[in-house]
Amino acid sequence: MRSFLLLLAPLWMLLVVGCQVSSVPASVGGHGAEPQVVVDRNNIDAPLAWGGEVRCGSRGCYLGVVEHETSKLALHRLSGRASSFVDRQPLAYHPDSAKWLTDDLLVAAVEDSDSLDVFRIEQEKLVRVQQIGIAFHPRDVIVLGTKGGEHQMLATPYSGKRVAWVQWQENIAATAKVQWADWCASPWHPVKVSRTPKLDGAAIAVACLDDRKVVIVPENKLTADPLTLANFPYVPRMARPSPSGKWLYIAIEIGGKNARIDMDSGEIQFIDVHEAGSVSVVTVNDEFVIWGGDRLLQLQRVAVDGTIKEQRWLPTSGFSTGLQLIDADGDGEQDLIVFNSDEGGVDVIYGPLWDRASKVISTLKKN
Repeated sequence: MRSFLLLLAPLWMLLVVGCQVSSVPASVGGHGAEPQVVVDRNNIDAPLAWGGEVRCGSRGCYLGVVEHETSKLALHRLSGRASSFVDRQPLAYHPDSAKWLTDDLLVAAVEDSDSLDVFRIEQEKLVRVQQIGIAFHPRDVIVLGTKGGEHQMLATPYSGKRVAWVQWQENIAATAKVQWADWCASPWHPVKVSRTPKLDGAAIAVACLDDRKVVIVPENKLTADPLTLANFPYVPRMARPSPSGKWLYIAIEIGGKNARIDMDSGEIQFIDVHEAGSVSVVTVNDEFVIWGGDRLLQLQRVAVDGTIKEQRWLPTSGFSTGLQLIDADGDGEQDLIVFNSDEGGVDVIYGPLWDRASKVISTLKKN
């Protein structure tokens, strides 16, 4: 399963494997009442959850997630700090990611069918409404914009350099418009960035696994030649911007160093991390970053010069290759959705995240 198998070291011996759902006491009611509990994490059964997304909208909060080896798209409802299974539909072999187009439209990237498969939620069922052929095995799909029922998407490959820019108009049977371009070797997990040191305006940034670099392409011209922002000695797995756009954080496999790029000056700073490196990243603000790895999250507060001011740790249920921040329970705190690409399923870790994390990794020992 590519180079990230290098990370499967004895790290699991340090971690709490059994605490998929944990709780702390809350308030106690009147005389004789049972004490209430506040669940601080939940685990949703989704084998080999290679990708997905939680969306909270007019219908409430839903998780759409692909189950990689069983070739399914699954839908779960999140209500408060509980979850419930809604529906599951078959896909071709090896779906790799899923994203929401609207509150009731979900798109999945599917390897064996070389397609983006669009589903609509109808009476709590996932109903396929379109299969868009893109002529390569997609690893990722992201949604770049929606206007007047027209959805603009970007699909990037599991391997190779070909990417696809897709325009799809819902409720119209005509074939979607697809344009292709060549970027870099294995561009995984593309993301929109608001500014870059080499281009005016918004762009798409992506980590190129096999070329070991990060490149950008202007959002208004995805067929343009990509520009290189940085090269790395080890495999960059994921690039994610801070909310302000000031920094682009890079998760790097092995080597014990991740990185961030100043999106004004282009300066590259290397950040000390766990020796196993990282495979995923999400940013809370300019200085607060969360790195994902094998059964472990490393939370860091990073100084202006790239040194670590503070760090903490959280266990996860598996190999944590996807992270999403969202207020899933509606309490005003950001929660973390963790997609584990092995058998760990999907973790929902409720905020405040920093307060729930351990100050020392040695406390995360296996029960």
